[in-house]
Amino acid sequence: MSKKIALIGNLNNNFFAITKYLRDKGYDAHLFYKMAEEHFQPKADTFTLEYMEYCHEVQWSSDYSEFNKGCILNDISGFDFYIGQGDEAALAHFAGVKFNLYYPYGSDFYKYAWLPQEFTFLQKIYARFVKKIPYDVLNNGTPAKYIRSTIVNAENVFLDYTNEKYEAKLVNLNLKGNYRNIPMPFIYSKQYEMDSFDVHWKSQIDKIRNENDFIVLYHGRQEWKKALEYKNNDFTSKNTHHLIEGFAQFCKEFPDKNFKLIMLEYGGDVFNSKKLISELQIEDKVIWFPKMYRKDIMYLIKNVDVCSGEFNLSYLTFGTIIEAMLMGKPVVHFRVDELYKSYPELYPLYNAREADEIMTCLKDAFENPNKRIEMGNSARSWVKKYFIENPLAELFNVIEKK
Repeated sequence: MSKKIALIGNLNNNFFAITKYLRDKGYDAHLFYKMAEEHFQPKADTFTLEYMEYCHEVQWSSDYSEFNKGCILNDISGFDFYIGQGDEAALAHFAGVKFNLYYPYGSDFYKYAWLPQEFTFLQKIYARFVKKIPYDVLNNGTPAKYIRSTIVNAENVFLDYTNEKYEAKLVNLNLKGNYRNIPMPFIYSKQYEMDSFDVHWKSQIDKIRNENDFIVLYHGRQEWKKALEYKNNDFTSKNTHHLIEGFAQFCKEFPDKNFKLIMLEYGGDVFNSKKLISELQIEDKVIWFPKMYRKDIMYLIKNVDVCSGEFNLSYLTFGTIIEAMLMGKPVVHFRVDELYKSYPELYPLYNAREADEIMTCLKDAFENPNKRIEMGNSARSWVKKYFIENPLAELFNVIEKK
């Protein structure tokens, strides 16, 4: 009989893809999630309605009460294997679920798992009077207590290696389970192997492609200038301004060419990015889209030349660059190769951090299209092997050992 697997939580729609992979393998997998931003829902990443049979929106309250505990257990009892992530997993853990596997997503372990008692004085003031967190919650740290306990007590924790500073925040929680550097395969690759798919923005994207010689895409959050809320988050900044400045330099190198930088109105620094673009006098070279469903973003990626990652800290795998490489597009991104020696090989990229380095990479990509295309194809092969196939094999192995 097929094992019944509950995936609890769906931050950034991460678990929807894993649920589909598990069902492809023959497991009776079901996803339980609370409604969040619309572009991070199952409907944003599929072209059919079959997901409604195994994706369940739950109505759990965010309070940690005995009544809520009963509601939670009523929804998720009777499964053989539990995979968790985020706030829903913390609530389930409060109700008595011990997770067989936890996939951290980032701020769950480097920010939200730290108790208010561990905040600095200024962080406490900000939490109490700006965020208006009730005193008893601030004093007891209830959400942080259960988020932390969920991660610490999980039998297995899988997270791809990033960098020492990021890794230390997770390790310092003193995990009791088996921690391994294994990526979370959060994209259902089979869905995007079609030659064409119908999406909302298709006609506009096609028009942009036809009218331009070279297109650069950055579809992550605009984060580079605004003060961080709690002052204890060192990982939010993407240095997006480096890309904007580097693109402006690139445009000056080829004044007669039609170049475009496409970005999304997403993140805390959209206003500041638009202001910088105006100061650099490249408004006519930049196109803004609103926040989009992943299925729209994937078609947008399909029709650009180069995609962009982050230019602050070194990361190997995360949303925007994995989506790009899965569609066969090379990325310009900052990576310190020495950090990832556990991999027998790394994907090719245009490695850059500062604006002038980004400009040089964009110039190389534009002037050498064959190299650019080959780089994208090699990156796609790497993602399929090291981000999807190998991590899924590890996941299946852990499930079968249970």
